[in-house]
Amino acid sequence: MTVHRSRLKGVATSSAAVFVLAAAAMPAMAQAPSRPAAAAAQVHTIRIEAQSLDRAVVALAEQTGTVIVAAGVTLDNRRSSVLTGSMTAAEALARLLEGANLTFRRDPNGAFVIVSAAEARAETTQIGDVVVTARFDPLSRLQKGATDSFTGLDRSLLETPRSASRVSSDTIARYGMENVDDLVAAVPGAYTASFFGVPGNLNVRGTLADTYFQGFKRIENRGSFSSNLGAAAYVEVLRGPSSPIYGPGKVGGLLNFVPKSARGVDARYADEMSGGVNVTVGSYGRRNAAADIVVPVGEGGFAFYVEREDSDSYYRNVHPEHLNLQATYVGDFGDGWSGEVNLMHFKESGRIQSPGWNRVTQNLIDNGVYITGRDTDLVDLDGSGMIEYGEIDAAFGAWGGTSNIRQILEYGGKNNPKFALDEGVGTTELSRRNVMADDADYNDSRTFTAYAGLQKEMANGSVLAFKAFMDDIENQRFNSFGFAADYDARALEGRVTYSFPSRFGRHVSADTVVGAGYRDHTAKQYESFLSGYIALNRRDLSHGSTAGDRIAAPLMKDGAQMWDSRHEMEWNSRSVFAMSDITIFDRFSILAGLRWDDYDVKAINKGETVFGLKNTWVENGKDAVTWSLSARYETPWGLTPYVTFAEPRSLESTQTGGVSVGTASSNLFISPSELKEVGVKFSLFDGALFGGAAYYEQFRRQTDIMGNVSGTTSDGFELEAHWLATDKLSFTTALTLQETRVDAPGKGKGEYLELRPEQLGFDPVLAYGGTFAVNNAGSFAELADGYVVRTMPDTVFSLFGAYTTDPFTLMGAEASAGFTAGATYVSETGGILESSLRLPGYTLAKAAAYVKVRNVTVSANIDNLFDEEYFTPSAEVYKEVAVMPGLPRMFRVNLAYRF
Repeated sequence: MTVHRSRLKGVATSSAAVFVLAAAAMPAMAQAPSRPAAAAAQVHTIRIEAQSLDRAVVALAEQTGTVIVAAGVTLDNRRSSVLTGSMTAAEALARLLEGANLTFRRDPNGAFVIVSAAEARAETTQIGDVVVTARFDPLSRLQKGATDSFTGLDRSLLETPRSASRVSSDTIARYGMENVDDLVAAVPGAYTASFFGVPGNLNVRGTLADTYFQGFKRIENRGSFSSNLGAAAYVEVLRGPSSPIYGPGKVGGLLNFVPKSARGVDARYADEMSGGVNVTVGSYGRRNAAADIVVPVGEGGFAFYVEREDSDSYYRNVHPEHLNLQATYVGDFGDGWSGEVNLMHFKESGRIQSPGWNRVTQNLIDNGVYITGRDTDLVDLDGSGMIEYGEIDAAFGAWGGTSNIRQILEYGGKNNPKFALDEGVGTTELSRRNVMADDADYNDSRTFTAYAGLQKEMANGSVLAFKAFMDDIENQRFNSFGFAADYDARALEGRVTYSFPSRFGRHVSADTVVGAGYRDHTAKQYESFLSGYIALNRRDLSHGSTAGDRIAAPLMKDGAQMWDSRHEMEWNSRSVFAMSDITIFDRFSILAGLRWDDYDVKAINKGETVFGLKNTWVENGKDAVTWSLSARYETPWGLTPYVTFAEPRSLESTQTGGVSVGTASSNLFISPSELKEVGVKFSLFDGALFGGAAYYEQFRRQTDIMGNVSGTTSDGFELEAHWLATDKLSFTTALTLQETRVDAPGKGKGEYLELRPEQLGFDPVLAYGGTFAVNNAGSFAELADGYVVRTMPDTVFSLFGAYTTDPFTLMGAEASAGFTAGATYVSETGGILESSLRLPGYTLAKAAAYVKVRNVTVSANIDNLFDEEYFTPSAEVYKEVAVMPGLPRMFRVNLAYRF
């Protein structure tokens, strides 16, 4: 929200803001009422600092003695750049409106009338010696839109001294983006490895990012449920830690989801009822339907959205279904008060977590040769169709409460003759549709997210805001290769802020936000995997699952679920924070932020297999200080170089956002991070070329649930550019060059990894019936001194173009059409050991087209246009033993009706 709103409504609505603007220019009109052309040609000395666009227009009217009004459009939530120099009023106004999807014309009285570029795109207006042509950006990429999601202050992307991106709903639709994994086509640094095939949290700059909803951090989502984009008005991606106002986030970055609402495109709120329905069908049984409606109510309105998917999948035994319900209200209550409420319910099933292909060898990757065979030493004695823990112990034995089916390098790591494949041994070409997913597997999720905000805007431009947030998730999952989990978590947060402008003499001004917050988090995290009854390679994917490779989730004697780990976790934090953007001599700005958090954490583990403290509450408390400092200089040539330093302190949380017993007891639940970033934002060629480039170095310390501590260091270069070549043709490109390293974990320390038998010197045919692992990566000498995380490609490059036609007549009705095409290149990936697999680089092309006739739009998308075969590496513990085969050429057709 802008600090100051003039609510320009235009001549037709007789807005009070119009009279304010007119009053500012009345003396000039009285002196020269009959000389509009001369006034337009008069050269003025202009000095306007970067600020909200409505305030900048008022300043221009005052400095030039002209009348400037807005016809049917709002200048709210848009920003202006610095404008200084000698120019005519028309030249100055044209530069203020660059990239804002607005243009202007002159009325018969000589007043400047700001109008929507969409309405005026075919018009060319001569104003003195300046020709103003409507510049229309159909995908809303050349953004001057103000957002407070990046810094906590209303700033445009050009003014944000950080590497950041904003993706509109139009771009999402035209580029065929469906979930967060698709953002890699337009957002640098957003490549995400397969987290068991479920697009949950985004990866940014080589580390897991946070997901935010309206500026509030959501609970962790490491593959619990998909993060769809259909209900978004737009999404924002910030690379690097969050603003101190929004809490201490991960240093990698964040994705902020902004839901659809009754906010207008060219007006503050929608002024008429509108909505639509759309139906999508596609390859491999894709079926999706959605509907939305906006209902104006007074100075505001309601928006409702519903989406239902009931699909099959390219991957066998994966049948994603989801229901998404969303309701929002935004509105003004009078006397400067306004409010917003967002509610979102999401329910999903059938999107089975799968590591992809097992029994992975380089021969399988390069030549498609899969080793077949089954181990018959495990017998389903009770005929249940699965193998119980007792039946595994009968065949392989157990020790210390863990199964001998898993062999740990640090404890000998021996092969067992009973692990040998003894039936159907051979090789075959494996279908890419066959992955680790079984009819018995499930992954059921339910989430409810709510946001409410109330704010009061004062006459002096200050704003008092009260905001509240809730996120609630439930997830139950079972994978028949031996993993099961039950998650239940809830987060509640409240925040109060006061923002205010300040001026110190003529050349120094500041926009400042101060505030306080409170967050409470409870989580239940029950899992079965620590006891080692997991066997990924027992299943022959070419044959299909059998009782001998399905491992049942264990039950207690009373029939209740037995869990290796039964974590119950609680924490709360109190915080105060401040953020200020100080501008000196119009062009130089310093952005400084400071946050203090005070945490209280407690946790208990009541599981059956606990390595450490069991059945005892562990309580701890700690405070942390987060700070950030940036400087930028907005040059007269459209370049804004900047530099940023930040040291966030984030909570080291589990999959449910809680703090484990291990991290709480070791006092390692606050993770230090560092960011150094230098970059440049650019807006060139009258705003037609917009983007940014940045080089960064970052560090993050991580602690896992077992108390293993590691540091991750990343450095890279990012480029994002959007070029509006004409009002019909546009291009976008994104480039990422990066390297992420795990710093030296030390001998016998580091992350847990599952290994392929051949990495320990065993013949796979003689060992696929068992599981092999290393408790700590540092037990390998080659990893003890640090290693590169090759699951992240070192190069990702994308280039897309979009063309939109002029209106034309089709079947006697007005119509329009558009086409989008491009490709994304991803370089080689792999595991972390020298003996790791190498997954070849690939290029995925996609194309989309639409035709709109009156209110009906038919669109078609083709992904992986040239049907390239590729693989995505698995994340975390399976990075050495599994890969996800990529999707083939896929199509979908959408039919939409808007009213």
